[in-house]
Amino acid sequence: MLVKINRLSAWILLVFMIVFLISGYAWNNGILLPLRQAKHMHTELDLYLVFFFLVHVLISTKFTLARWRVGHEKLVNLLLIAIGVLSFWSILGID
Repeated sequence: MLVKINRLSAWILLVFMIVFLISGYAWNNGILLPLRQAKHMHTELDLYLVFFFLVHVLISTKFTLARWRVGHEKLVNLLLIAIGVLSFWSILGID
């Protein structure tokens, strides 16, 4: 199940990165998209980008640590979830 979630989050992250790059380019140069739409997309989609980035990275980290046999599984899971929640919470504080 985690493998499927990881792959899905990677594909969604790819889509958000492409949209984020295009909207940032359009916002900076005033081409490809209307300026207001580019600014809105670039500033409103960043939370989704961060969420899927964290999901993808934390699941991949779990798999890597398990492959290296680092730590106790439940402790690693708890630590990674805590890192994810604290990271997302800190990003929410910035916005």
